[in-house]
Amino acid sequence: MDRNGIWELITLTDNEKIPKYRQLQSEIERLIAEGVLETNTRLPGENDFFARLGLSRTTIRKAFEMLEQAHLIYRVQGHGTFIGSKPLSAVEIRENNNSNKNAGLIGVVVPNITNEIYPFIISGVEQTLRSKHMYVFSANSGGSRDRELWIINNMINNSIAGLVLEPLYSNQNGGNSRLVSLLESINIPIVLLSNDIPSLNCSKVMQDDENGGREITRLFLDQGHKRIAYIYNDRISSAFERRKGYRAALEAAGIAHDERLEIAYNDEEGLVYPGYVLTKQLLENNDLGVTAIFYFNDDLAFQGMTAAQSLNFAIPRDISIAGYDDIPRSRLEGIQLTTISHPKTLLGTIAASLLLEQFELTDKPVKRTITIHSSVVHRNTIAPPPEKV
Repeated sequence: MDRNGIWELITLTDNEKIPKYRQLQSEIERLIAEGVLETNTRLPGENDFFARLGLSRTTIRKAFEMLEQAHLIYRVQGHGTFIGSKPLSAVEIRENNNSNKNAGLIGVVVPNITNEIYPFIISGVEQTLRSKHMYVFSANSGGSRDRELWIINNMINNSIAGLVLEPLYSNQNGGNSRLVSLLESINIPIVLLSNDIPSLNCSKVMQDDENGGREITRLFLDQGHKRIAYIYNDRISSAFERRKGYRAALEAAGIAHDERLEIAYNDEEGLVYPGYVLTKQLLENNDLGVTAIFYFNDDLAFQGMTAAQSLNFAIPRDISIAGYDDIPRSRLEGIQLTTISHPKTLLGTIAASLLLEQFELTDKPVKRTITIHSSVVHRNTIAPPPEKV
């Protein structure tokens, strides 16, 4: 898009708790994540931001510094500020090519490539690394810990220079000791995505999952729901963080915790469509009196929606539901899913940027954790609970 068209897309508030530089930084991050600002697009200058948004030059420079530290923008003296990571010089390219034939090969491993968020994440990694003349070797662990280990070992044998990984499981409920041992044994930069392994000392890109769980649950509560269920994968750290937010919102509303409404599963149980099976079981148990269901992700929510409709539940008249991730399907015509936004491309962009940071700081590499905040996406799957007959 025309760079001068971004002004109507940037929204700043008078919230004193969020500094203006942080608001501007978040808005530019959002426009990058949504693909509005593409790699190598030149941003308007400081004078334009000053004139159009009424921000001080100190505020603008602070926002730009934060974005540059995250490798989301770069500056070229005399030419301006651009989206992406600064391209390598000709000398740097020659040095890289001479040092190792696979120096530009980066491994990316995700749990389930059929989930609609992962192509966006991998694209974010690729777009950022392309300017550095690096390329991606991506693979899908497919719900198998053995396959995950095999893939990473194979990548190591192919001399990858770095690894971006969303682990299949965190250290919750059974752990991932073999994976941790393998990752601790390899001497390359590693960045974890979304599913944290707390014991692993590496850079990480996480989402504020606790707040996301809290916000969705509050949305149900604001509509009058009290019997709110949560369906989640109990081997994933982000699922526990979302559960923490879910519990906190219920507690703040004075609603007693009911463990029967927290329905956990894991991939090793062999459920092909866990959202469908567990939702059907939940709704067929009239004693539970469930009026709303919060799903760990959108894919589960769509499975649950199918189960509810098979039992002649109308959504949201008879049962309210919400997911998490804002996958493309959630925006289709018909029943549009209320959910939490997912940074997708931005997540991959930041992960790649943290890898680049490790390459640049070879003497004293810094291990950083960056947390991305998300927000509720209001659609039409939440309504007040049905009146009791």
